[in-house]
Amino acid sequence: MLRALATAVVRFLKPMLRTFATGGAGILYFVVSLLLFIPFRMKPIANYNLCMLPLLSAIALALFYKVCTVTEENKAYQYAYACAILMWQVLGEIASIRVPEGMILQFSGMNIKILDAYIYVAALWILLHILWRTKAVANRFLFLMLIFLSIWSFELYMDNYSSRIAVDAMPNIANIILVVFLVLTIAILYVARKAATIEKKTVMGGLLYITLSVVIMASGQWKKPQGFYVKYEKPAIENEIKNLQEELAYINKLQEQMGIAKKEEAPAAPQQQEQTPPAPAEQGKQQTNP
Repeated sequence: MLRALATAVVRFLKPMLRTFATGGAGILYFVVSLLLFIPFRMKPIANYNLCMLPLLSAIALALFYKVCTVTEENKAYQYAYACAILMWQVLGEIASIRVPEGMILQFSGMNIKILDAYIYVAALWILLHILWRTKAVANRFLFLMLIFLSIWSFELYMDNYSSRIAVDAMPNIANIILVVFLVLTIAILYVARKAATIEKKTVMGGLLYITLSVVIMASGQWKKPQGFYVKYEKPAIENEIKNLQEELAYINKLQEQMGIAKKEEAPAAPQQQEQTPPAPAEQGKQQTNP
């Protein structure tokens, strides 16, 4: 009985093994990246950007080169999936981590996870749809763009909503998101089981990685998002204040070197109080008084 049940389960899951493997690899890297980059955000290391950013950029470019040159479509999709995840680490994570001190502070400093980026993400989603409908770009590149934009949208929501929504409302919102993405996860697995090609199963695995990431966050962290904001944003804000103070001190130093005097308001000259003549009635009183 148990053996027959196990055989049935294996037979049911076998068409989805590629999807589970692809999604599981993404989740594993998601957990590793959290453990790797959160310490950098809490206590950045001097000159780390001169090491980590070029290293990850070189790996991402190598993967992108493989996406462009590999002939087997199945391998191309796998390279595109890995390249998209690593490209996010380069452009979305490493580039946005502050550098307290180092040889070149401006080597990385781009933050594409700010709220204003929503318009760009929306425009890129529209562009992706146009490219998909017109078949102007190979599907492997569309898959790369799909995963990158999905991660970007996920990170925008995670980084921007927590400080703007009431704490009491967030558990309810998190539960709604959890239910929605659980339904999407089931739908993805259903499509993956019916998929006829390995490429489609790989695409479903990439989407499974996104939905499972949202499910994990919605079932835990997003129920109390203000804790995440206070814990990780306070050091960033303190560092911004320190940087602004240093920039102001540098501007004052430049003013002194260039001989530009600070504009100070000259003290107002004391005005002599003019004695106003007494009213006519008072003059009459003064004349009658001996």
